[in-house]
Amino acid sequence: MTPRDARILTLARSLAGPSPSFLDAIGALTTSVTRLVPAGRVFVLGATKDGPIVGSWISGVGIAPDQEGVTIVRVGADGRVHPLGPWLPTEPRTEALHR
Repeated sequence: MTPRDARILTLARSLAGPSPSFLDAIGALTTSVTRLVPAGRVFVLGATKDGPIVGSWISGVGIAPDQEGVTIVRVGADGRVHPLGPWLPTEPRTEALHR
């Protein structure tokens, strides 16, 4: 995850709170992207068994619904989904930042 992705997710978490619905999380992510990235947009990157993955087409980092709420993932160039951590009002996990 890039530092820009981390900043976007930190702002989105502060806008949506610790336990948003997936739709609220998408709204917060969209708002944070448009505030922090000139002409920024979010895209549907793929899907999991629980629903769509919405996020950055460039970095592949996005959010997806899961049984516990919302999770942060990265979609690789091969289309595989790599979990990065749960939606929490904290910084992303350190090990995820260096992938």
